[in-house]
Amino acid sequence: MSNDAKATSTRRPGRPKAGSEDKKARILAEALTLFSTRGYVATSLADIARASDISKAGLLHHYSSKDQLLAAVLDERDRRTMSRLPDGDKGTEAALDAWVEIVAHNQRHPDGVALYTAMSAAVIDASHQAYPWFRQHLMATIEYLVDTLERGKAAGEVHPDAPSEQIARKLVALSDGLQVQWLCSRADGGRDVDMHAVTAGVVSDIKDRWLVRS
Repeated sequence: MSNDAKATSTRRPGRPKAGSEDKKARILAEALTLFSTRGYVATSLADIARASDISKAGLLHHYSSKDQLLAAVLDERDRRTMSRLPDGDKGTEAALDAWVEIVAHNQRHPDGVALYTAMSAAVIDASHQAYPWFRQHLMATIEYLVDTLERGKAAGEVHPDAPSEQIARKLVALSDGLQVQWLCSRADGGRDVDMHAVTAGVVSDIKDRWLVRS
């Protein structure tokens, strides 16, 4: 059977015909699904090509290696996530509310959460293909939250003694830890962890403690 025939035979119900959507977007979407469900090591470029209705040569035209494709998948997920956060001049409360909504969005998209969590082991090995992305992701996220809180202090929205970095790291740690709990509960069919509700509660406590109320 030819590669094209194999690709056609593995197209999932409801998937658009090859060529009717942006090829790179299709590759990224399928790579995200396969990396998160099968694991990075167990997924080959040939697997992703078949799922994307494209030849392996066509895939390599866009991404020269599996490492490069993984980096692109992670970058795209990060780009979409960060685009949901408002600029710092929108105010501290708007940024905190957006953080809660990002968690709600992630809860509706388990593939992205699974990939992020599965690849988090990269943080202990600087030579890992995902390490540069994780380092930049964590630094940028914490920096965004710290900057937002500091702007809030300057604008009189946040109490001047608020520990900005501590609050930022708490929110990031909460989100990452909740994702592990949520995935674990889903895996064995246990009671689902409501990441959104827990995060909303913690953010509400942060607002009550550190935001200046008129």
